[in-house]
Amino acid sequence: MRDTVAALFDDEAQAEFAVHALRSARFASANRHLRRAEPAHMPDIGAHAVRGLEVGYLAGTSAGAVVGVIAAGLIPRSHVFVQGGLLVPFVLAIAFGVTGGLAGLLVSAWASRDRAIRYEREVKSSPYMVTVITDPERVEYARKILISKGAIETSRLESRPMRRSGRRAVE
Repeated sequence: MRDTVAALFDDEAQAEFAVHALRSARFASANRHLRRAEPAHMPDIGAHAVRGLEVGYLAGTSAGAVVGVIAAGLIPRSHVFVQGGLLVPFVLAIAFGVTGGLAGLLVSAWASRDRAIRYEREVKSSPYMVTVITDPERVEYARKILISKGAIETSRLESRPMRRSGRRAVE
């Protein structure tokens, strides 16, 4: 099965040198493509943070109210762990709610996928892409050539196997 190696370049001259180097190394399928630079799509990180804050606050408030009701002994035939009556569930609901909201905010900010955002910016801002189709055992050699010629990012794309239908190959 043949594999495709793709690399991104900022400069047209670098992309041309990479294609020339690949062809010199007997990679016949090396091509350079000019891609239209598109503005990067930035996910709404603020909305994710607010959603995490809301979920954490609601979960924390609910847990605090339940723990407060149990601790205050407001359930009939239960033992009182803390004196204070109805004030205990209220105070614990507020404390747990604030803690849960902060935890939800931090978890949602942590999960914002910074690496995906950086990669998307690079892909959309790098106008030149060089691709080469090669055998799996020569993939690393092609990647080394592309990196040595100034590639920003290289990736290996496995080619889809072709299904045969009669005498014609159909992709």
